[in-house]
Amino acid sequence: MTAPEGRAAQRLDLILDVTRRLMTVTDLDALLRAMAEATTTLLECDRATVYLVDHEKGEVWSKVALGSAEIRFPIGRGIAGLVAQTGETVNIPDAYADPRFNPEPDRATGYRTTSLLTFAMTGHDARVIGVFQAVNKRGGVFTAEDEESLASLAASAAVAVENALLLQAQRELWLSLVETLAVTVDARDQQTAGHSRRVTRYAEVIAAEMGMSPKEVERIRTAGLLHDYGKIAVRDRFLQKAGKLDEVEFAYMKAHAEKTAEFLMLLRFPPDMRDVPLMAAQHHERMDGKGYPLGLAGDQITLGARIVAAADVFDALTAPRYYKPSYPIDKTLEIMRTMAGEHLDPAVMAAVERALPSLVATVDELKSTWPQAGDQGMGSLQEASQLSERDRTPS
Repeated sequence: MTAPEGRAAQRLDLILDVTRRLMTVTDLDALLRAMAEATTTLLECDRATVYLVDHEKGEVWSKVALGSAEIRFPIGRGIAGLVAQTGETVNIPDAYADPRFNPEPDRATGYRTTSLLTFAMTGHDARVIGVFQAVNKRGGVFTAEDEESLASLAASAAVAVENALLLQAQRELWLSLVETLAVTVDARDQQTAGHSRRVTRYAEVIAAEMGMSPKEVERIRTAGLLHDYGKIAVRDRFLQKAGKLDEVEFAYMKAHAEKTAEFLMLLRFPPDMRDVPLMAAQHHERMDGKGYPLGLAGDQITLGARIVAAADVFDALTAPRYYKPSYPIDKTLEIMRTMAGEHLDPAVMAAVERALPSLVATVDELKSTWPQAGDQGMGSLQEASQLSERDRTPS
């Protein structure tokens, strides 16, 4: 085998290996990063950026650009924008000698671009869906062989990108459905307006403080949004009663936790979200087993539910309700500390204490979602020394 044949075989092996790896990546950001890294390796260049084309917005964008931050600009602008518009390959051996090259990014960063190879990535309908841009070929300029290699990579990458975009669209549809369900519940009762959104944000902060992975935090976020969905089945005269619930009414109100599980089990959750209904339905369980609906105790309660429970109490205390004003953070913590062990998980409560600066900042950010005195069902705010029976479980 001659030297050129050997190099060609090595490139083919590398392209096949990269293709196999790209087909296993479904997260769009991770995929773009893998494609940029593969480009630098395959073409032996200094940097690479993979742009996607958003035809609806008329933009070319990339969250992942080796050596730079997120980039976004109109189709047709710059060399990458031109390739996105025309689908043509642009190979520039001397960037500063080409009038199409914009030197402003170099001036801003101190980087010196010498050579550029920009190649279009087309989808199954032959429309340009992305652009590869390789920068500064090591030891020379980009060759016809480099163009052929990038064409092979782009063909494989296009399939992976279209799959990832489809999965992302499905995920966004799913999340919008979940958020809509949460808004629907909150809209029924002005005194708890914005409650699901706030509980979700607080639960995210606590979960992150406990070292949970992004996927785990996303599951807890979804459980937070849906934790009160069973209240959709509670009659308005109980849900919006501006006074203390009697024992029969409270027993009826508690059924919302069972309804949450019942309703959510009817949804087809993605495989990595299958435990969300359990987390949402268990947020009124207690560490001592005196909660509801099942009287679970300790580790029988999912960790996600224990986090949502703490976030739920945190919001019940820091936000105003018809029976109480908003409590300051020190009073909120004082009450929550008395609940640790019997009601709240001590480990989760410790995370609340550690995450206090972030929680305080989130409270301030979300004050605009609080119900206001004079809103339907709020009446005049009265001081109360403890949680309402709607926000706690019987002791």
